[in-house]
Amino acid sequence: MKILTVDDSGLVRLMLKNILEEQGHSVYEAPNGKEALDMLAKHDHFDLIFLDWEMPVMNGYHFLTRVRSENQAPNTKIIMVTSLNKMSNVLQALKAGADEYIMKPFTAEMITEKMDNVL
Repeated sequence: MKILTVDDSGLVRLMLKNILEEQGHSVYEAPNGKEALDMLAKHDHFDLIFLDWEMPVMNGYHFLTRVRSENQAPNTKIIMVTSLNKMSNVLQALKAGADEYIMKPFTAEMITEKMDNVL
């Protein structure tokens, strides 16, 4: 599977990459929503995007709403991975088009379980 991780933390991207590559997936990375949009333009398809909410340049919520409203990746599943833990944030993300929501800190088991839920 082809997966894009979008997080301003290099450590979080590395953790996700290690978990996902161990499962045999191809992993691409972007440090913010703007660079993630550039990645979508360069690559014809991603199966899944793991998306942080709080990032500089373009945050994850803005990326999510733009991608969904412009139908840029209609078959790509998007899982928010963020430290925002209020139910209002979860509902806002799901309403905007996120397929799942993971609160940091996460485990490999949580990542796998959420992937299984959306794929």
